[in-house]
Amino acid sequence: IKVLDSKRSQNVGILSSSLHLDFSEIENAIYNFDTSVVNLESLQQIYDVRATSQELEAIRAAQISQPDLALDKPEQFLIELAEIPNFAERIACFMFQAEFTDNITSIESKLNNLKCICQTLMSSQALKTVLGIILALGNFMNGGNRQRGQADGFGLEILSKLKDVKSTDNSITLLHYIVRAYIRNCGDTPITDIPLPVPEPSDIDRASNVDFEDIESQINKLKKDLGACQEKMDKVTSASEENIQPFKNKMESFISSAQKQISDEEESLDDCKQKFVGLIKFYHYQTKGNAKLNEVTPQEFFPYWGPFCSDFKDIWKKEQQKIVKE
Repeated sequence: IKVLDSKRSQNVGILSSSLHLDFSEIENAIYNFDTSVVNLESLQQIYDVRATSQELEAIRAAQISQPDLALDKPEQFLIELAEIPNFAERIACFMFQAEFTDNITSIESKLNNLKCICQTLMSSQALKTVLGIILALGNFMNGGNRQRGQADGFGLEILSKLKDVKSTDNSITLLHYIVRAYIRNCGDTPITDIPLPVPEPSDIDRASNVDFEDIESQINKLKKDLGACQEKMDKVTSASEENIQPFKNKMESFISSAQKQISDEEESLDDCKQKFVGLIKFYHYQTKGNAKLNEVTPQEFFPYWGPFCSDFKDIWKKEQQKIVKE
């Protein structure tokens, strides 16, 4: 019996054949939350190809009107899927669990990186030494200027310009001199044992891309989607006592864990915002226009550091190689 149109029939047929699985294996994977035989990608494809209510109605009507004829393979595949109790809800829970882990890990990684960068920029003794060298050189170079020659600090916009100031013979830049001065400051410590005194440029780039509002939206969406997942779980577990384990235990455990993870990241986001405000206060950052400190974003602040850290690291590596060869 053929009910599906040719294109739909072909798509379902190709998928069911390409899986190279007995239907009992698919059924087992769905009932037991088991991806050892049927992987997540295959389960997603099975979920996406599931029959609509109209298709199921048409297939069942054809079975009743032609009881002596067997269903074509695609129709048979869709009917068997539909006969798994709460098939769509089960797989939707399965898929959400996998997506949740990826999404919450991504949020956690972004926030942790930002907190580490804030901590480094405020408390790294090595970085303070580098900034001290920059200030001392600036005061020395401006020695003839009473106003600028004894500065207590400098604006962050100076950092990206250090590589543009060249020696009289154009052989090195001011940034080269700063790197060499820092290495000399480390005394007899072997160059290969001296850690890079500025943050990793890639970590600064990641911090620059953090958008607090966007992360808050992501967390709120995860909360909403977790609620929807819980409703699906309740539907599965209340429908029948049969085949609800291990689904019930695994989902209850996941939902409990996910709720805690969301709560943890909400706290982490608040902590991040506070640390970031602390950082811009630490550097006496001058906001643009009439903006308040809590309106400054990572996208505005960290680009002052990105080019500096990248250029510093490039010169640092070349100086290391040169000293090692000597």
